[in-house]
This record gives sequence, C-alpha cells and structure tokens, in this order.
Amino acid sequence: MPTRPTTPGGTPPRRTSSTASKRRARFALLAATALAATACSADAQPRAERPDDYACAVSAGSPEAKLLSRVMRTDSFTTRNGYPGPRFVEKAQDRLREYGKEGKAPTVRQCFFFPDGRSGNGRTTVEYAWVPPSDARRGTDAAGTRRYSLNGATGRSGDVTTDLYVRCELPGELKEPSKKVLLHAGVSFTTNLGTVEDHGTQDQQMSFVYLMTRRATELLGCENRPLEKDPVVKPLDGSASR
Repeated sequence: MPTRPTTPGGTPPRRTSSTASKRRARFALLAATALAATACSADAQPRAERPDDYACAVSAGSPEAKLLSRVMRTDSFTTRNGYPGPRFVEKAQDRLREYGKEGKAPTVRQCFFFPDGRSGNGRTTVEYAWVPPSDARRGTDAAGTRRYSLNGATGRSGDVTTDLYVRCELPGELKEPSKKVLLHAGVSFTTNLGTVEDHGTQDQQMSFVYLMTRRATELLGCENRPLEKDPVVKPLDGSASR
C-alpha cells in the first residue's frame, strides 16, 4: 500500500497558499452560480392568465359596471357567463371555421346581466359572431339610431340594441380567414326601459359594448389589437334622427 509522503519531521506536507486559493476561488464560483440560478428561477414567474370569467366579469366600480348600471337603471345586477374563457375562444374559432365553409355561422351568446330586484324577463345580452364586412354598412337605420366610428371599428346604437363591428386578425391557421370577416358584437338591452328619450343613453350603450368587446378581442388574441385604445364615443354627424 502506498504511503502518504511526509516531511523530514514525519508530518504530512501542508497545502501551499496557491492550492488553497484555487480551491476558494472554485467554491466562490459555484456559490455565485447557484445564487444566480436561484434568482433567475425566482424572477421567471409564470405569466398570470386571465380568469375564466374574464369575458363577462364586471367588477363593482369598473367603467363597465357604471355604464351598465346607468343603462339598465339599476343599482346592482347579476352576471351569468355563457362559456369560460378558453371555451369561448374555442367556440369562436369553430364558428369562424364554420363560416368559412358555409358563409354564415351561429352567434356565440356569452354574457347575461340581470337587474337585481326587477321582475320580468328584462336583461342585457352580449353575443358575438363573424359577419361579412358589408354588414357594418348595411341597410337603413331605425329612427333615432346613432352611428359611430371608434378607433377603426364601426358601430350603431338604437333604443334597445347596439352593434359593434371590428376587424380581428387571429393567429395561426385562422389568420387568413379572419381577415375576410369582421367580429360583430351584438348587445340587446331588454330591461323594459321604454323608448330612450335622450341620446346620451345610446352613447353609454356604445361605450359599454366597446369595453366588453375589447375583452373578447384580448381573449381571442387578435394580433392587430383593434380596441387597445380607450373609446372616444361621439356619434357621426347627422347619424341620428327621429
């Protein structure tokens, strides 16, 4: 068996200062690497996803809630979601594929708002569909309807219905099909309000629809970010008459 070398006095030789310094340097490097890795993992938090009810969740005090309360003339309301966020996206994508094959597709009924303490069947309903661009320009409006141009989107608002048409370019295999159509948000306010006596209510309806549709475009991942800016709701000149 080999023996450990000794000094002339019979004791093992001490490590030179050079050897010790190298070992300390290696230890410091390992410690620094471990610390950096820990810091990176701490910073690399997963990006928070939008909640499942994002398409319809209207929190108290939000601009959407204030607008809806004014339009529905109620201090509180109850919300019912049509589909969770991921399922809403799937349904909208399936509807676009169906539209591509048949030239039309059913709407996706997504949000329902009921005035609390109010009897009857009145409610606000939000639904989405893919439509040809000509729909945004079609027909003669009913008396009192106001038309709008909103950051590239177009809309119209009457007594009980409001429509918004927006270009939403989807990613991936649906990019080209989505360029040929518009995303249509159709909202009905059937809370037995009667005839709207002031056009300010129609402007509030339009603002509400814009903000709700922005949520839908965010969930769908529209690459052109069509409603990113806040709305400046002002009807086009001469668009309303009674």
